[in-house]
Amino acid sequence: MYKARISLYILLLSIALSLQPSVSNAAAHQVKVAEFPVTVNGTVLDVRHSEYPLLVYKDITYFPMSWNNATALGLTAQWDPMLGISVENRNDCIPLQQDLTPTIHSNDDTQMAELVPFPVKVNDQVIDNAAEPYPLLLYRNITYFPMTWRFTRDIFGWTTSWDAEQGLGIESCGGATDGQAKQADALNVANNGQLAVQDGWIYMNPESKYFEPSQLVKRRMDGSGEVKLSDDNAMYLNIEGDWLYYSIPSQNDPGGIYRIKTDGTGRAQIYPGPVGKLWVREGWIYYMHQTNGGGYYWIDGIHRMKTDGSEDQLILAKDQNSSFSGFFLDGDTIFYVKQKALYRMSLDGSDNRKLQEDVTHAVVIDGWIYYVCHNGTQLNKMSRDGQVDISLYTSEQGITALQYHQGWIYMAVGSFGIMGSNHIDKLRIDGTGETRLTSATRTNLLYFAGDTLYYNRLWEGNSRIDHMEEK
Repeated sequence: MYKARISLYILLLSIALSLQPSVSNAAAHQVKVAEFPVTVNGTVLDVRHSEYPLLVYKDITYFPMSWNNATALGLTAQWDPMLGISVENRNDCIPLQQDLTPTIHSNDDTQMAELVPFPVKVNDQVIDNAAEPYPLLLYRNITYFPMTWRFTRDIFGWTTSWDAEQGLGIESCGGATDGQAKQADALNVANNGQLAVQDGWIYMNPESKYFEPSQLVKRRMDGSGEVKLSDDNAMYLNIEGDWLYYSIPSQNDPGGIYRIKTDGTGRAQIYPGPVGKLWVREGWIYYMHQTNGGGYYWIDGIHRMKTDGSEDQLILAKDQNSSFSGFFLDGDTIFYVKQKALYRMSLDGSDNRKLQEDVTHAVVIDGWIYYVCHNGTQLNKMSRDGQVDISLYTSEQGITALQYHQGWIYMAVGSFGIMGSNHIDKLRIDGTGETRLTSATRTNLLYFAGDTLYYNRLWEGNSRIDHMEEK
């Protein structure tokens, strides 16, 4: 019912705005699309592909009050055909959902806005738009507010910042939540989970060895105070509360799913295995179940069980002619790749549907699916429902891993043959700013702990963790 009311409100608002009288070219004002990074409560915006991009008018940044933007900044908006629009502060913010389009904005002389032609009230105060030095604008039927001190600080109570590299920052409702930290944890798990972070500590398997003994350790973020927790070749590290959950690869005896407290006590096997990738969320372990078939292991389905090992359930079985290559948990949805196609389903296995063909790898970043296609050389991003698909970047070599940090996508790129070579690149979430970070690294896994980028170095079947600083 609530979603239906929201949809009805948006429909009525759109109809009402579309009925406003058209404005002649003489009343139009030329604007520019913002060409600098913008961050809202920790989420970096893709202004280049935004349906309602930030604008610059008279050297002042203008912010679009779309439904998603307003609710993310702790505002409510009500429309009345006679009274116009009324905007009010509220006490909570919701995570930002960006409205994106495949179209790339250009800054030619066709970008025109008009002065808002209807009444506007903010916190019950009537805005005299004709007297405003930086008036409210209407662009694509969306009201735009100037990011002046009067509106951002005095009226809305936001905190704003400017940095030559990070661009414009906007914080409301106390600033960013822990959503960005949870997202970083999820991306670390997606990259085989050789590293996890909690409360200033890094939990990691410094060198995953194929047959030789390994170690699970924890160390402070600055690398000091290392403590050995176990001798396990731990992978897919997940932290929930005081427990660290992980799997031990099938070639290690005994393999399976284990847990240990973050202080190194209470180590126990939860499931004897063999298993592949695993995720831990709200009391459940989601994992890829494996079968030993003639001396090698293959994935035969996705299961879930309680974190104590009980209630093991099959939620998706392998088809006769299909194979799984990865899955990613985001909120109440599992995204998985099967037979080079991307699917989504609910956590219990229901509502299972295909989103995209020709996919080798996929992760979710700030509510958008970033996926690799075209035999591993093309990076796209897509809305969660698959309705909007945006091409970002084409590589000359295969993309083997994806990570994210402060508006940048990090990619492990290359091949692993006799003459193969690998490197780490990064580019902005809008597909611009490609930068080479390393070369000849032989890496296929990327992790972040704070501002430090960790990556694996492959050699003779072993995976050793190295790092570099990224600001």
